[in-house]
Amino acid sequence: MTQPNPWEQNIIDNAVEYSIVEWRPLNKTTKTILKTYEEAKNLYAKTIKEHTATLAYAIDNKGSHANLNHLNDFKTKVNYVKSKTR
Repeated sequence: MTQPNPWEQNIIDNAVEYSIVEWRPLNKTTKTILKTYEEAKNLYAKTIKEHTATLAYAIDNKGSHANLNHLNDFKTKVNYVKSKTR
């Protein structure tokens, strides 16, 4: 596991909300904002099974984002790309 740098860790520690982003081309990306780490972790676990291009972010009260995908709770091994649209 890669450790977050101090700047990222500060955002993660002081997050006021979390974002789960299902990345898609052509402006069809879906973003869901959640209030708790547990909600984000659960939605990410569900979403990543259907859409492997999913990113998780912590957001602090200044609007700064830190990627969570390097943390164990948000890290998955993907052997192939699977999308809902196929």
